[in-house]
Amino acid sequence: MAQTLEKRSYPFIAAIILGISFILGMAIFGYFFYISKLPQKTLSVTGSAREFVVSDIAEWSSNYSVKISESKLNEGFRVMKIHEKKVLEIFKEHGIKDDELSLSAISVSELYTEPGQATERQYVLTQYITVQTKDVDGIAQKVKQITQQILDLGVAFQAYSVEYYYSKLSEKRIQLLSSAVRDARRRAEEIAKSGGLTVGKVISARSGVVQVLAPNSVEVSDYGTYDTSTKEKEVMVTVNVIFEAK
Repeated sequence: MAQTLEKRSYPFIAAIILGISFILGMAIFGYFFYISKLPQKTLSVTGSAREFVVSDIAEWSSNYSVKISESKLNEGFRVMKIHEKKVLEIFKEHGIKDDELSLSAISVSELYTEPGQATERQYVLTQYITVQTKDVDGIAQKVKQITQQILDLGVAFQAYSVEYYYSKLSEKRIQLLSSAVRDARRRAEEIAKSGGLTVGKVISARSGVVQVLAPNSVEVSDYGTYDTSTKEKEVMVTVNVIFEAK
């Protein structure tokens, strides 16, 4: 009889144990769920990093043109071919290589004339030249000499300002982002110290646009700035980091 009662009590005891375990499990789950819903202390800080770089690519654009009447368009194209030969010879005299030079097709645009004027239509034939070179130190002097020499021939030649670029910008951005995050942490630690807090892990980080500035410039833009007027540039990146505060 005693053994029978003992056997019957096993399921009852097991049920009690399972019930207690379930209650304890729900209590623990409820505690952590409650903790997770508590407002989390955070610090949102913007860090930045700057570094000077020197441009390694220069780009120069120019064009020459001929003004011609409609009846002499064919002659205008012939003159343009003559100009092309002379212009390219001068470019090469000053060390501009074939693989650095790009020549557009000849464009034709009609000049505006007042309505009712009994004059023949006039056109301007234009050809554009683009030079892209790694000679960032010498290109400015070459531009000056080339321009003067072509103008001395009587060719209508227009030279634009040389533009300077830095080709390794994507790699530099990655390097600077790491520095910007460290700068953000330093700033966060200073803020936290005044409030008796400590800075914990990074919760989120959002990088800003890259700014390529003239040295010591503060002309930044929400959409990013790329100064092309100077050989020396200052690359700046910013990052907004949210830290856990304890």
